[in-house]
This record gives sequence, C-alpha cells and structure tokens, in this order.
Amino acid sequence: MIMLPFRAILLPFYAIMGLLLLLFAWGYFSALLAQYGIPSYLAFFLGFYVSALSLILSPVNVVVHERRTKVAVPSVDVVYVLGIPYYVPTVRVVENKSRVAVNLGGAVVPVTLSLWLLTVVASRGALPEALVVLSVTSIVSYFASKAVPGVGVVMSPVVPPLVSIVVSLVVLGINPYLVPAVSYLSSVLGSLIGADLLHLKDLERTNPPLLSIGGAGTFDGIFISGLLSLFFSYLLLSLFL
Repeated sequence: MIMLPFRAILLPFYAIMGLLLLLFAWGYFSALLAQYGIPSYLAFFLGFYVSALSLILSPVNVVVHERRTKVAVPSVDVVYVLGIPYYVPTVRVVENKSRVAVNLGGAVVPVTLSLWLLTVVASRGALPEALVVLSVTSIVSYFASKAVPGVGVVMSPVVPPLVSIVVSLVVLGINPYLVPAVSYLSSVLGSLIGADLLHLKDLERTNPPLLSIGGAGTFDGIFISGLLSLFFSYLLLSLFL
C-alpha cells in the first residue's frame, strides 16, 4: 500500500526536511559502516543508499496481516404506514477489515542495518552485552510509550537512544569502540519491540483500517531514534575519547 506520511499541502515542508535528514543521515551512516569493516569509498556510497532508500521507500507499506471481524452497528429503518413514518431501531452486522503493515523506509531499512550490526557485534564477542542493552531499551521503551487510538504509538524518540547509550557505556566500558553499533541496533530494535510490537494488541483492539509499523517513514520514531543514537554516540566518543 502506497501512503504518503504527510498531507499534500505540507509537501514543500516535508521535502526540505527530508533532504536535510538525508544529508544528516548520510554522514552518520557512512561513518558507521566505515567503522565496522566496510572500505571508506564503499561506505560513502552505501551510506547514501541507506539514507536515500529510507526516504524513497517511506510511503511504501507491506501488509503482513489482515483481520476481518463482524461488528454490530445500530441503525434506524423508516417504515411508512398510511403515509406516516415510523422509526424502527435495528442492528446491522457489517464486516470490519483491519490490516497490519510494515513500512519499508521507516522500519525495514533500519532493522536490516541493525541486524547486520548485530552480526558485527557477535563476531567481536560482544553479543551477550548487546542483548542486555537491547533488553533494557525495549523494556524502557514499552513503559515510556503509549498506544493512542487513531494516532498510533506515542513516545519521545530521544528515550531509546539515551537509554541505549547509557547502558552501552556501562556494559561496554572496556570496549567503547562498539558503542555506536550497539546503541544504534538497540535503539532501532528496542523501539520496534518495546513501543510497537508489545503495544500491537492494544492498537488492534481499536480496529484501525491500517496499522503501519514505522508508518511515518523517515520521520518515524524507529528511524529517528537510531539516527539520534549515532549522533549522541559519536558526540560522546569525540568528547571523552
């Protein structure tokens, strides 16, 4: 399903913001890829492709589940007897269709990058530490988020990166080299697990026509949280290391 994450009247504003976000993300993704084994020239181009794909694919939602439920809806029938209207209350049964989708730009792209980083961390023997950071970030994200009918899951995108960085610095104290990777994957996957997946049942009870994970594209909390984690990580490493 192709759905723009904004109204047409806001297209110029979102186009400018999207371009600035692309340039901002390009630099950090390139640095992240180059830091963990990708040649610098290749990381430069891959960083651009990751940023551009996140922006271009932000309107694309892939439906992964469809639920049909029958709902009783009260209505009123009008019956005329000798020209006199009589209002008869009735109940009609209608079929309600609800879809759960995954946004390509706002969820699939950052999750794919996070899974690659997870393999990098595992190859360096820090998988248990990364899982600890991910677990804590997921738990905090769950309690810091709220499912709002008609809106979706509401949470400050600053919460997951701050939590993941603090826990990463504690757990990886002797190996700060892995902090950007662990904080990024924990922010992205922690937001996905804690804020979206664990609140999925709460949102499904409202029977929305479309429930999209990462549906705001590059402006979604999953993407923004991961990007902010890189910004804070490299800022801290440059100041203290």
